[in-house]
Amino acid sequence: MKNVVLFVLFTLFISNLFAQSERKVIREGNDFYNKKEFVKAETNYIKALNANENSFEAKYNLGNSLYKQKKYAQADSIFTQIASEFGKYTENEKLSKTDLAKVFHNKGNSLLMQKQYAESIKAYKEALRRNPNDEKTRYNLAYAQKKLVEQQQQNQQKKNEDGDENNENKDDKDKDKEKKDDKNKDNKDNKDKKNEGNNKEDDQDGDGIPDKTEKGNNPSKPRDTDKDGKPDYQDQDADNDDVPDNQEAGENPKNPKDTDKDGVPDYRDTDSDNDGIPDNKEKPTVQRISKEDAKRILEALENDEKDLQKKLKEQNAKKAKVKNEKDW
Repeated sequence: MKNVVLFVLFTLFISNLFAQSERKVIREGNDFYNKKEFVKAETNYIKALNANENSFEAKYNLGNSLYKQKKYAQADSIFTQIASEFGKYTENEKLSKTDLAKVFHNKGNSLLMQKQYAESIKAYKEALRRNPNDEKTRYNLAYAQKKLVEQQQQNQQKKNEDGDENNENKDDKDKDKEKKDDKNKDNKDNKDKKNEGNNKEDDQDGDGIPDKTEKGNNPSKPRDTDKDGKPDYQDQDADNDDVPDNQEAGENPKNPKDTDKDGVPDYRDTDSDNDGIPDNKEKPTVQRISKEDAKRILEALENDEKDLQKKLKEQNAKKAKVKNEKDW
């Protein structure tokens, strides 16, 4: 009996020792994370998971540290695992639907940064099912829906242009010299349009801010605000404050917003309002929208999508009509 008691006490001692070690590693990881040393933070969270694979805090923070390193696909994988195995974490930790909502919100952000808009919309909706009052998630949902509509419009336009080009090439086989001359003229016009398009300002990272602006005064050495090895004109979050450049640029990205008028635009300023609180520590102004405004945004996007579908049906109907007419 004495040996049994000693064994139980020894087991409890070892378990407590492992728990203390796990908590210490997580705390160290959190310190590294707050210092923006995300690689070191990632290492500590992995150590904590090796000690306790069912630690929600370690795995959740691991996903966040990967996101901060712009490893969006890996971060999405972590958040997906947490969501699918959420039940096992609740056995040892006091977790709620709100915690699961945060997981889906961060999963949506990881997908949004990969331009997987349809998938990010699903994740944000799952987050809102667990926490309907989260205005930040509601705003991100509206933004993702807007980007999805734009993506669909671009894809359809490209499809239509490719179809028109194929039809023209088929008809050219039966055209006489006069029609060939017309085709050459059309090709010249298309070339002029293409050249005209090439003269427009480039925007490689798709944030609305021209590359010329983001490169700075010395284009041969493009500006890299957050010193992450990725120049601003290829970085959707140039100052690494977790607020995308297209949000911080304002309504006129060609003339980016500078809230505190210090000469540094918000997308490059980690404290854009100069209140002493870093932007990644406070809720962005654009996220404080009312439920009524969010509802109007969603309704407007739905109406735009309906109008797009209507126009596409009309275009397809016209093409079908033209194809049925015989060219005698």
